[in-house]
Amino acid sequence: MSDGTHTSYDPQAVEVKRQAAWRERDAFRTPATLEEQPHLYIKPSAPFTSGNIHIGHVRSYSIGDAYARFHRARGDGVLFAFGFDAFGLPAELGAIASGEPPSEWVSRCAEHMTGQLDRLGFSFDWERTFLSSDPIQYRWSQWLFLTLLEAGLVYRGTGTVDWCDTCQTTLATIQVEDGLCWRCHNPVRLIQRPQWNLRVSAYVEENDSRLAELQNWDENSLASQRFVLGRVDGVEVELSAPRETTLTVFTPHADALELARFVLISPKHPDIDFWVPDASVRDRLEELRSGGLERGSRDAEAIALIDTGMSVSAPSGDGLLPVLISPVVDGRFGETAVLGIPEHDRTDEMIAERLASGRDAVERLGPATPPSQSDSVISGARPAVRYKADDFSISRQRSWGTPIPIVYCEQCGTVPVPKEQLPVLLPLDITPTGTGNPLAESADFVETTCPSCAGPARRETDTLDCHFDALWLWIPVCVPAEARGETLEEILALPDLRYWLPCERVVAGSDSGNFGFDQRIVTKALRDIGPLAFLSDGEPFAGCLFHEMVISDGRKMSKHLGNVVDPDALVERYGADTVRLALLYAARPQRSLNWSDSAVLRCHRFLTQVWDFSHLKLAQANADPDPATPTNGSGGDGEPLRDTTEHLRLKLRSQWCETAVEKITEDMENLEMHSAVRNVMRLFDRIKDFDKRVLAREGRLSRANLEAVMHALTLLVQTLGPLAPHLAEELWIAFGHDEQGAQTPWPGVSSQVPA
Repeated sequence: MSDGTHTSYDPQAVEVKRQAAWRERDAFRTPATLEEQPHLYIKPSAPFTSGNIHIGHVRSYSIGDAYARFHRARGDGVLFAFGFDAFGLPAELGAIASGEPPSEWVSRCAEHMTGQLDRLGFSFDWERTFLSSDPIQYRWSQWLFLTLLEAGLVYRGTGTVDWCDTCQTTLATIQVEDGLCWRCHNPVRLIQRPQWNLRVSAYVEENDSRLAELQNWDENSLASQRFVLGRVDGVEVELSAPRETTLTVFTPHADALELARFVLISPKHPDIDFWVPDASVRDRLEELRSGGLERGSRDAEAIALIDTGMSVSAPSGDGLLPVLISPVVDGRFGETAVLGIPEHDRTDEMIAERLASGRDAVERLGPATPPSQSDSVISGARPAVRYKADDFSISRQRSWGTPIPIVYCEQCGTVPVPKEQLPVLLPLDITPTGTGNPLAESADFVETTCPSCAGPARRETDTLDCHFDALWLWIPVCVPAEARGETLEEILALPDLRYWLPCERVVAGSDSGNFGFDQRIVTKALRDIGPLAFLSDGEPFAGCLFHEMVISDGRKMSKHLGNVVDPDALVERYGADTVRLALLYAARPQRSLNWSDSAVLRCHRFLTQVWDFSHLKLAQANADPDPATPTNGSGGDGEPLRDTTEHLRLKLRSQWCETAVEKITEDMENLEMHSAVRNVMRLFDRIKDFDKRVLAREGRLSRANLEAVMHALTLLVQTLGPLAPHLAEELWIAFGHDEQGAQTPWPGVSSQVPA
């Protein structure tokens, strides 16, 4: 135990000291894979190398770090590390703005962001950190692309992109401002071009069916998966079509089939060619596919419609319904055909109004069948499900991304690069300007030889979207750093993967639903292909917490709005423990956190009081080592008065402390950090109340009462350890304990906690 000399709370000094001690003893290194030790992998989000950590990052990592520290405190082996999502548009735009190669921008940003995270004291295993833009890492993306291509889950298709004729480049949606290019401010048009697509549709139904098995996913996380799925329950029915064929149509309105007035079919429907026999209709469909129809026509009232000139029988068998093509189907039900029922759907109502008024030269509208004839219709329908989740493009016309391992040969056609030749290296000396495609203009990159015939060939100059990189970003940290140079087949056979997977908990923002959904898709694919066959249910994550964002005055924080909060400035003023504790304290993870300085001030005041009170009690214990009896006077015979505070000690130990530890433990297990912080604060109030009541009765603390206070403060420090780790460990040491392992032990756990 320290000598009790009181010093005022200096968070910066405490945090620098503790962080140096953690580095010296390598406190957060991932432990060896020991089967007898309980162990878990906690996955934080992978940040873009955007230049700075924002307050949303701090909230996310504070939740994950508290959970990781809690488990270490209980003696569990913990894998807690992350990598930077370093490819993609944000990094490329940053490099364009600074006039440097993206590789240099990314390296500088990652170094700065690592320093920010380190100053906040997050317990990442930095040895396992990686950049997705490193060749040894992006070969994962190339290997995955080829593996899924072999399985038919990656395929070549066409897609519509925004194109600037002036800059001669494709643009992301965020680069199009009011129909104009962000760089040259000239008009942007939609064009159709070949693209590589990921066939997520192959596993959508399984992703849906397994939702009920995800026991440790919070409601936000499950809701995100349902949203991405876009499941719609209804019925489907076969309608008679020309040339003795049928068309399967869907509707969510099972009780209103008789009210159908038309049929809408997706332009991506598998049998779409059957429905465009007329040359003029085919021309209009091609125009629609290429984006030649009005670019701004994305609201329901102006939705693109094409009359096929063909009809199908009404569900009742009485009358005909016109068949129309419209992309509005895809965003609601996927690549299918649906009944248009104006009486039950606002979009269908607007389309019917257009049909009735003859707009777009479409004047046909099927008659509604009277409800009395609906019985036969209902009996002919069968339950059915449709999903909005669909295949999507994974290729981008950008120079800063994973090169797609494909070459084009005049003799052999499209040829995959053999896996043993990976990685296909991305040139690092390219400095993008926002015009053209620098990768396509680099002869050294483009010109190559065909892996099949050894003749001249050209490389694919599209790169993989960083979303594709994210499909594997949860795996590499499971691999020891020294094993990263092995072949991917060897890495995927490592026992480490079977030890750490599935990930026990993902902690990420609520905007991560798409990432999680597609990671679940690809895991199922790799299970069936073989490398992840040990994950029999195809689920990469046993548990998931998607927390809500940090907002300011009810609006999302952004540089554009000027309402951002600088974490560095807060740490400099109040300390990392205060900032982290404030973000945990202010709101449940499942609720948006409306930023306010009041939470910071409240938590800074609390930590200061804990520090001061703890040192005061330490000083009292050292100054008067043997206050054995009460000193509130004596009886008439000169004997000391009896101890009148035993019941208070009993309440402090057996009621307040035990109850607090039980509640805080439950809170930490359930990632209810908001409640955990408040229960720690409540315990501190109980300790102070005990102290105040004893002093009021006896004027000072007896040995028994002082020991009771110190015992309670020890429990307080232990439960505070995952939440405000710097201060907690400094007080733990001041109370006479050694620095050992990665964490102050949880109450009831031996101080000899494994590192």
